[in-house]
Amino acid sequence: MAASASNSPPTVSSPNPTAATTTQTTLPLPDAFSHSCARWTQYPTNLVPRTTGMNPSALKAYFSKLDVAESKLFTHDHNTVEVCFRDLEVEGVGALAKYNVHDELKLGKWLGITKIRDPAKHLINASKKDPKSRLIYIYAEHSRDPLRIQRSMLTMILSFHQVMPEYLDFLWPFGLQSTPQDVRFSGFRQQLCLKKPPRSLVIDALGRSGQQYQMSYNLKGVTLKDDGEWSIRNAAFCHQYDVMTSRAVWIVTKGGMDLYENYKELTGSDGRPEDKAFGSDEECFVSSLSPHLLFSRWSTEDWRGFLRWLESEVDNDAALAVLGPREEGHHPKRYHPRDIRRMQIWEERANEAIVVLEGNVDVLSALRQFYLNLSKDDRFPLGQSCLGEIKDFASELEAMISDLKNNIGRAKALTKTTMDRKELMKQYRGDESAERMHRLNKNMEEEAIVVRIVTLVTLIYLPATFVSTFFSTDIVKYQVNDFPEGKFNDMAMYRWLQVTLPLTFLTLFAAWAAKAWASNQSQEGSVLEVGDVVVVSDRVPIGERLLGLGQWVRSRRTPTQSTAKTLLPTTSGVPLGPVAGGKSAAG
Repeated sequence: MAASASNSPPTVSSPNPTAATTTQTTLPLPDAFSHSCARWTQYPTNLVPRTTGMNPSALKAYFSKLDVAESKLFTHDHNTVEVCFRDLEVEGVGALAKYNVHDELKLGKWLGITKIRDPAKHLINASKKDPKSRLIYIYAEHSRDPLRIQRSMLTMILSFHQVMPEYLDFLWPFGLQSTPQDVRFSGFRQQLCLKKPPRSLVIDALGRSGQQYQMSYNLKGVTLKDDGEWSIRNAAFCHQYDVMTSRAVWIVTKGGMDLYENYKELTGSDGRPEDKAFGSDEECFVSSLSPHLLFSRWSTEDWRGFLRWLESEVDNDAALAVLGPREEGHHPKRYHPRDIRRMQIWEERANEAIVVLEGNVDVLSALRQFYLNLSKDDRFPLGQSCLGEIKDFASELEAMISDLKNNIGRAKALTKTTMDRKELMKQYRGDESAERMHRLNKNMEEEAIVVRIVTLVTLIYLPATFVSTFFSTDIVKYQVNDFPEGKFNDMAMYRWLQVTLPLTFLTLFAAWAAKAWASNQSQEGSVLEVGDVVVVSDRVPIGERLLGLGQWVRSRRTPTQSTAKTLLPTTSGVPLGPVAGGKSAAG
């Protein structure tokens, strides 16, 4: 037997599957079942009729989806293939038989099936009965790695045990992927066949009565990774139980080996005797409930630690938004878009946790209700004898559901806190932007005042400068020939003042007029009545205002029969509506 890969359970001594097929006689199988198993590569289209309520087109759709998912779902390296079997109460062997299968040939030998040499018949032979309880553990190195099984091996397992095709729905989230897929998907599927099973499924040679129930569901737990981050992990389960022969089958798919190790503890030498007792039908049924509780308990563990970690991250990033001083004189923490982005990440993680927890609640509630309904079903032979155990099982599930609901409430409170703090950060950023704009406007206002002062001084000195420059030229001369060095001339001063003062006045007046004109042009919300029309204009030129005022005065001299006025915007000329009573729309 090949050595186990890393992270795989230690392979212990187990019966040789090759020897088992040579020492036991061939067991008779119904042709329909034998033909179905021989065509295992066509799963689920090869299932025996009446084992599923799906029509052929739905089965073909599953087959096509399996074709699409094959490249990422299964490993393509033969050296990494490994499927773990743990059989309890194996006929002719003992209480426990375990084996790690590494190829398709050894898988067939362990199941005890071989193809008939005549290829035209497409039949198989069986060599041993099913154990009382069988766990088939299909796993990947981690949650985003391909499953360590080949497609042909998976379809052989599912065909031999006639597994409901809905189990494939819970396998799609597995496989090679860069980011987790279908994290929010949860479901519970069931199938009952307690009376009048198909003849092809009544296989006494394998210990199958055909009267069975099976279910498929998934649960999610959280795991603390080596880097300190928490990750949500998915696990898919399929369970079959024959109500007449009390044989159970478990198929578990997960990334990692933790659930397999937990199951080994449950059924190992240190486990409780009632979890691995198969002496009577009642003991077999009670033992089949224990893995449900094991897997359900896994889905409720560590959520408290995960939420505590989320709360800690939110507090580290946003506690100062609430507790930090913001008064004048302090230096409050300034928030950036990256801070808001981190809060958005924590909010989405909390919302994701809520959806996952609610999915676990729905699955556990469906599982609990399934067994409660089963205890009341007249077709179930152990309904009365195991009623107490079923109620105890339901009570334990109810306690887990209550725990999950408490975590949901805590996650919702965290989501609300995260959302509020994110909005508070946005408000602080808005206040900081408003404050910066206020300072900028204040600086601009001060600069505008300085510019006005400079402009005013310039306007005052500009005429004098211009006149002095003009008078210093040779165009106008006031020099006296008797005084070459120069002499004060009253006439020159008088002429300078005559020109400078009026020119300064005219310059200032022109500047004031230009400012007034610009202010009138930029005046907003101007309202003007022209005849029976009220004109609303954002910018009404002075000339148009005077023209409109003249028309309004003339309209008052000639009264009209209508007292209603029409509201017109000067920009588009389209009436906005009448103004009753002839009043202005300025109000």
